[in-house]
Amino acid sequence: MSSFLNVLPYFPEVLRGPLEKIAPERQDTIQELRLRALRPIQVVCGKDTYLLEKDGGLGHRSGIVISRLMLDAVFQNICEHSIHSYQQEIQQGYVTIAGGNRVGLCGSAVIGNGKIEMLRYISGMNVRIAREVRGCAESLAGQVFSDGLCGLLVAGPPSSGKTTILRDLCRILGRKYRISVMDERGELAAMQRGESPFDLGEQTDVFDGFPKAEGIAVAVRVMSPEVLLCDEIGGAEETEALLPVLHTGVHLIASVHAGSIAELYARPQVKRLLEANAFSYAVMLGTGSDCGQVRTIRCVGHPI
Repeated sequence: MSSFLNVLPYFPEVLRGPLEKIAPERQDTIQELRLRALRPIQVVCGKDTYLLEKDGGLGHRSGIVISRLMLDAVFQNICEHSIHSYQQEIQQGYVTIAGGNRVGLCGSAVIGNGKIEMLRYISGMNVRIAREVRGCAESLAGQVFSDGLCGLLVAGPPSSGKTTILRDLCRILGRKYRISVMDERGELAAMQRGESPFDLGEQTDVFDGFPKAEGIAVAVRVMSPEVLLCDEIGGAEETEALLPVLHTGVHLIASVHAGSIAELYARPQVKRLLEANAFSYAVMLGTGSDCGQVRTIRCVGHPI
């Protein structure tokens, strides 16, 4: 089942019916479904944004307006009608659903002890469609790992295909090397009952739902990985956990939000990893119609 089809059961019939009618060739290009209360649902395909019509057509003039009841139905479904069980994810502004698809949430924050405890009065959602694009990282892997393993940082703005590239790198490298994946958000591997719907390589182990800092310590201790692969690094705690690992011969492959190489050095925790020679190369990805395309490969390693 495709990732787009995986999201359909979470929608009420009034939305699911028109979504099912979208032409299959169009379904394959959909990156996001944006739902906002009392506004038309938007379908994002690369640089283009369309409005969904009742017959499954995609246009620009009119579309199905999202009622509060529709929005609440989707919210209840992604939380499996147990919002309390998903409180930790909701606090961070997203819920990962079947197929590795991720639902971003907007609403009114409930604050306690200076932290977000819950969101209420959900006003908007962004359903991001996960992709398995087999072969999308073949060229990159051939250029970066031609002489063996090294550290790689995959950078790009939101929706630039970082997770998709990491997923395919797992598949390619996991055929030869032991990889431990830190999948804190459950988006990269999309584990369900201990199994991933994606091909992540024969020697890949997934630490699903582990906070990165704790997962890194456990992985190095019990799985002896040759590669640690992390999606979206940048926190101080995980940086502190990664630094000692760099001296054990484990190679780090990670992604980070950034619009340029200069932005990498402007982020303190990423800069610390760069200065510690965690990465030999940094890759910048494009967005829109260039989503998942490598724009530049920059050598960032320094001789010791």
